[in-house]
Amino acid sequence: MSETVTVARARDEVFAFLIDGRNRPRWDVSVVFEKLTSPPPVGVGSSIHSRLRAMGRESDFHWRVTQFDAPRRMATRSTSGPVQTSVVMDFDDQDASTMVRVTLEVEPAGLLRLVEPMIAENVRSTLIAGLARAKALLEGAGPLPK
Repeated sequence: MSETVTVARARDEVFAFLIDGRNRPRWDVSVVFEKLTSPPPVGVGSSIHSRLRAMGRESDFHWRVTQFDAPRRMATRSTSGPVQTSVVMDFDDQDASTMVRVTLEVEPAGLLRLVEPMIAENVRSTLIAGLARAKALLEGAGPLPK
């Protein structure tokens, strides 16, 4: 699944804000926390730990950065968690704005396959809401939120 949003800010600023795990709980309500677990800066091979809340449960995910081309693309793949997941964030200039495309692939296994349509709908609605929140935060007057 893939969703897009256009943000009226420079690509460098949008990229920096969205890939910073410290900001993620502010725009993605499913994230309890997210932190870099390898030495900075973020790059291919970096590891990230997230605690996510979905459908009334909290789960830990560990991620590995598989692609990093600032400020154009960041891709991650889960290395542990209840479902195998990959996330690709693409950032493209669009006049004085930035188009962000987030592509998620969620691969439930075992009994979770039985509820795959429900998982997919929950992920899609959370992603749409999160991108709208990120847009609102980024387009607020003044400097980027910390």
